[in-house]
Amino acid sequence: MKTEKINIGQIGETAVVLELLKKGFDVININNSYQNYKNADLICMNHGTGKSVMIQVKTGTSHNILVGFTSELDGTVPKLEEKVIGPWVFVFMNKHDYGMKFYVLTREETIELIKTSCDWYANEWNRQLKNKPLIGVEVDWLEAKPSVASKPNAKKQHSEYKSTLCQTSENKWEKIIGLLY
Repeated sequence: MKTEKINIGQIGETAVVLELLKKGFDVININNSYQNYKNADLICMNHGTGKSVMIQVKTGTSHNILVGFTSELDGTVPKLEEKVIGPWVFVFMNKHDYGMKFYVLTREETIELIKTSCDWYANEWNRQLKNKPLIGVEVDWLEAKPSVASKPNAKKQHSEYKSTLCQTSENKWEKIIGLLY
């Protein structure tokens, strides 16, 4: 199972590398030389301008893509601003046909989405957290949609989370490209 998760992560990283290469940039996968580098997976470079950006890639096959952090019981994420150092690309991969959707967020959008969704999860649900929860980001939120209640009684349990994004982040590569010019 762990090997499958690693392979899914590598597939997502490789797909993002290919997308950036198609756009004319040079890309280095840091994980190829440094096992699971913290806070970034890729370095994307524009040799024309001399600028580069570090990118974090998170890949998932469910509609809740884990971000690799846990929150405190009160919904805070210690050192979140230090951990998110650049833009993030969330890759949703359909496990049936391996089709992919790419959701690109700026550093600021990523921080705000994680911060507000953790606060919502910890404080607006009608229950007490007993363990520090793993943090996931719903694909609906990346598409600027409110969360969809998956169980009939979910709306009684909690209010919907409303994404901090104003519009979908799907294929918004300009959020990375703009940093390279």
